[in-house]
Amino acid sequence: MFNPSSTETKIALLEERINVYEQMMERIDTAIQKIGETSQNISQMLAVHNEKIEQCNRTDNIIVKMIEDIKESSKAQHEAISKELGERIEKIEEKVESLSKFRWMAAGVIAITLIFVPVITNFVSGNFSSQVEEIKK
Repeated sequence: MFNPSSTETKIALLEERINVYEQMMERIDTAIQKIGETSQNISQMLAVHNEKIEQCNRTDNIIVKMIEDIKESSKAQHEAISKELGERIEKIEEKVESLSKFRWMAAGVIAITLIFVPVITNFVSGNFSSQVEEIKK
């Protein structure tokens, strides 16, 4: 009933299977440790990545604020320059208007002079010649 060789064979087979299972368990333990290490590395990488994203967001916010400040400054400068140019244009228009008035006044004086000089000359020469004739008499 008891067959020593078959029992020993079975025990040897069981020992071999246990060795194989132990090796598999060691491999599984090693794989679990590597997965844990990998998970920790990924967590660290994600933390670094999140920090970089937050830093980029802060930088973006600073850049947007700087752009808005530059935009406001540029707008203020533009308004100041526009106001200054408007004032300068008004001054130039006033000068042109006064020069135009002077030109028309000078043209009027010349026209009046051209009209009245011959009349006065004739009047003076007529009076002068009549006085000269009276003196001669």
